[in-house]
Amino acid sequence: MKYLLTLPALCLAMCLLYLAHGADARAGSHGVNTELAGIKVTTNVDSALARDLLMTGNRAALTRLDCHSVDDLPSAAILREITTTYSTDTATALLIKCLADIPEIRRSQALFLTELEHRRNGHAVQANYISARANQYTVLFVPGWGYLSNGDDTGSNLRRPRQIIAAMGFETRLVPIADFGSVENNARTLADYLLGQLQRGKRIILASASSGGPAVALALGDPDIADHPMLAGWINICGVLRGSPMVDRFQSWPKSLLPRLVAMFEGWTYKEFLSLSRSRGGSRFDQFERPPQLTILNYIGIPFSGQLSPTGRRFYTLLRDMGPNDGLTLITEALAPGYTVMAVGSDHFIREDPDIDMKTAALVPVLLRLIEGQKIQSGHFSAKSMFR
Repeated sequence: MKYLLTLPALCLAMCLLYLAHGADARAGSHGVNTELAGIKVTTNVDSALARDLLMTGNRAALTRLDCHSVDDLPSAAILREITTTYSTDTATALLIKCLADIPEIRRSQALFLTELEHRRNGHAVQANYISARANQYTVLFVPGWGYLSNGDDTGSNLRRPRQIIAAMGFETRLVPIADFGSVENNARTLADYLLGQLQRGKRIILASASSGGPAVALALGDPDIADHPMLAGWINICGVLRGSPMVDRFQSWPKSLLPRLVAMFEGWTYKEFLSLSRSRGGSRFDQFERPPQLTILNYIGIPFSGQLSPTGRRFYTLLRDMGPNDGLTLITEALAPGYTVMAVGSDHFIREDPDIDMKTAALVPVLLRLIEGQKIQSGHFSAKSMFR
C-alpha cells in the first residue's frame, strides 16, 4: 500500500534483483475478463489452461483442492508442484477457489465488499455503526522496518492509516519498536507495551503490515497477553508471517556480502535482517496459536502475473517458480488463522490502488462485525460465483 505496507530492506532487495536476475515477470498473451472473489479481473495470464480455468471453471484436468476450513489449505509444496506441472497463474487461480470455498473467508469477503459498496454510496448507517463503538477500542499500530529513518518514504510508519482510523473516532497509538529491530526484539517490545495498554480499560485491536506481522504473532505467545479478555482483534496486512524467501536467497557466500555492506550504511545489522528469513520465520510461526478471544482479519494481495506493480514485478520474478506469491512472500504464508479478505489483483506493494484509503477505512468495521459475530445477510458474494 501507499502507506500500509512496509518493505523490509527495499533498497537492498532492488539492488540484489538487478544484479542477480535478468528475467522479467511478463504475463503471457492469454487474456481473461471475469470476476473472482467479487472483484473484476481483466488481465493476461501465463497459460491457456489458466485462462480456461478462470473463464470456464473447468478443473477436470487438475487435482481438486478440497477446502472446507483453513486447515485444508494446500501446502507450499503442493502449490509448487501445481506450478511446476502447469503454471503459476494456474496455481493462483486454484488457490483463490480454495480460499473462496472456506465459509469464514466467504463471510469476511462478503462483509468487506458490502462495506465498500456502502462507503461508495455514502450510507450514513456506516458512520453510525462506527461512532457507537469507536470509544470502546484502542488501535495499536505496529510499524515496519526503518519506520523512523524513512517511514514517510516507504510507508512503514503507517502514518496515513493512523490518520484515517483516528478520523473515524478511534484512539490510535504507534508501538515504539526499534527502527531496525529483529522480529524477536520487536516482539518483546510490543509485548511489554501491549501489557500496559491492556490495563487501560479499552479493548485492543492490533494493526500490522508486512514485517510487523511476525512480531505481532510472536508477542501474542505471551500467556499474560493471550489470556487477556481485552485483547479483541488483529488486522494482518500482507504479513511476512513465515518470513520472505527473498531474504533466504542471499544468505550464502558470496551473495551475503551485499546485504552485509548495505547493513553498515543503513544502520542495521545483518543478524536483524535474517530474522525476516523464511528459514527462521517458518519454525517461529509454527509455534503460533490464536488466542481464543482474538478475532484475526487478514488482508492479502493475490496477483496474477499480468497484475503486478513495477516493484512487485521485480520481486515476483524470483519467486514465481515457488508458486502463488505477492512479490515478497508466498500467499499461504501471509495468512494467520482466522478470516481473510482477498485483494485479487493486488500484490504486496498495493500502494498504487486508487481506492486504498476507502479500503483501509472498511477493514475496521469489518473486523468489528466479525468480533461481534454479526452475520452477513447479503448474497453479494458466494463461492459458487467464483468460476463461471
